[in-house]
Order: sequence, then structure tokens, then C-alpha cells
Amino acid sequence: MLYNNGFPAGYPYFQQVQPQVQQQPQQMMTPPTIHAEIIQVDGEQAATNYPVGAGASQMMIARDDSAIFVKTAAANGTSTLDVYVRRPPAPPEPPIDLTGYVTRDELERRLSALTGTREANHEPV
Repeated sequence: MLYNNGFPAGYPYFQQVQPQVQQQPQQMMTPPTIHAEIIQVDGEQAATNYPVGAGASQMMIARDDSAIFVKTAAANGTSTLDVYVRRPPAPPEPPIDLTGYVTRDELERRLSALTGTREANHEPV
């Protein structure tokens, strides 16, 4: 007689219950968006002198777009000024000149000519 989980195979009241697993749809993680007020200043000295409340940070940009400043004031009255200087983008890499290199086919032909073998099965000529 066949048994199904300890019950006879034809047992009328037995139903095998399979647990249902619900799959959650995949959600893409998006980085948080930070909105900041950026103040224009005349330069680094103006950014240094700009008042910032204790425990706060303030972003500033030079009027000539030459730099971005982030001033952070600590609770003890000290402050730091991070300066990000604008620079031109790096020039693109020059293309690689492959004219001085030999192809595999050309190498095989030259090696065959030097060794006196045919290309197809490397037999002596």
C-alpha cells in the first residue's frame, strides 16, 4: 500500500497544503535627494566671513563660478570651510594608433616564410 506523509494514498480527507510564498516586486533603490540653498559670494574670504549657525552648514558659490564653498559651524563656535575649485574637464585620451602593429595573419605568413612551412598544416615546403 502506498503512503502519503503517513496516510494511505487514497485517504479521502487528506489534502497536502503547500505554503504560499508571495514574492515582493523588486524596487529600485533611489538615493535621497538633498535640496540645498546655495548663496553667491565674492570669493573665499567672503565665504569664510559668512555667518553660519552652530551645527549647520551653508553652501556657497563664487560669483565667477570658480569654486564652491561649504562652511560648517560646530557647536563650540569653530567652523570649517571646504573649497571645491572648478577645473576644466580632462582632455580626451588620444586614439590608439595600431598601424605599427602586425596582425595575427601577417605574423603567421612571416613566420611560415622564415621557417619554410605552409600555413595550413605547418608542413615543410
